[in-house]
Amino acid sequence: MNDCIVRLFQDSQKAGLLQSKLPLAFELASMEMPKGNPAVGIIRENILVSFFVSQLGTESVQQESSGTTRGSDLLLCGKSVSIKTVTGMGEIKVLWTVDPLKIGSEIALTYQPEYDIVLVCIFWGKNRESVFYIPKEVQADVISKIGRKSYLDAKVGTNHRGIAITSLARKALLEHTDTIKIGIQWNKTNPDYNPRKRWDDFWSGQSL
Repeated sequence: MNDCIVRLFQDSQKAGLLQSKLPLAFELASMEMPKGNPAVGIIRENILVSFFVSQLGTESVQQESSGTTRGSDLLLCGKSVSIKTVTGMGEIKVLWTVDPLKIGSEIALTYQPEYDIVLVCIFWGKNRESVFYIPKEVQADVISKIGRKSYLDAKVGTNHRGIAITSLARKALLEHTDTIKIGIQWNKTNPDYNPRKRWDDFWSGQSL
C-alpha cells in the first residue's frame, strides 16, 4: 500500500480538489479530441499526474516512459502506479498484448499484480463513487479468492488490445474494504473553450 496516496485521498481538503475540479478537467480533455478518440485517455492521465505533482511535489512523482513494470504509468513516492480512466463501467485493461498464446499463459500460470491502480470511472450527470485507489495487495487478495481464470477476461477478437479484468473481479476490487473511494458529482458546465487557441497564440508569437 502506498502511504502517499492513502494520506492524499483521506485528506478531505485535497480529495475535495478532485471532487470540485476533475469533472471540468475531464470535460476540457474531451474537447481536445474528436468524440471516441482513445487518445483522450492520455490527456486524462496527464491531468491526474499533474494533480499528484501539485500535491506531492515533483520529487515524489516520476513518470515511467519505458516501463520497467508492465502497465505502470508512474512512480509515486517510489512505488509503481497505473492510472486508468474509463467511462461508466468500461473495461479495465491490466495487460497489453494481442498474442493469444501469451494471454492463455498469463491467465493460467503467471499473472500477478505488479502495481497499484488509481482508477477513475466517469459517470456524467451522476453522483457516484468514482475515484478508487486499489493497492496491489487488494488485487492479489481478490485473485486468491476468485482465481486467475475468474479475474482476467481471456476473450480475443480482431480489435483485441489487451487483457481486461472480469466484471466479477471489478466488483470485488471496488467493494474491497482496503480500496479507498472518493465520490464525485459529474456535472458538465459546457465551458467556452477553444482547444486550438494555444496554437493560434503559439504561431502569432504570444506564447512559447
